[in-house]
Amino acid sequence: MLMRAHLFRYTAQVGCALAAGLASLVLLGLGLSLNPPVAIVRDALRGDGAALDIRTVWLAAAVAGVAVLITAIGLIVPSKGVTPFWGRFLEIAETVVLLTLLPLCLAVFDVYHSIRALTS
Repeated sequence: MLMRAHLFRYTAQVGCALAAGLASLVLLGLGLSLNPPVAIVRDALRGDGAALDIRTVWLAAAVAGVAVLITAIGLIVPSKGVTPFWGRFLEIAETVVLLTLLPLCLAVFDVYHSIRALTS
């Protein structure tokens, strides 16, 4: 959603696309921080919290890195604009992301399991 926001003309459309994209990123971060893997929680309850500490450090570093990247892009792009190379690169990256959603949707709807069940 964040990459598609530049395609819209009106402020309300851009605002809705940006709000949806940012909300999904916030919810992703919240889900990663509130739902650690069961094995890590089990080890933490036994007194071995090293894996949970490492996961927390990596999550904090990833959030900080993304924040720095977004801030840099937000400061550079409005003054200089997007070059044709980076514009085309973003279009190709968006296409790749959209193409990866098809197998994911098929897996969510158990299509792969149904096809495997037909052969056995």
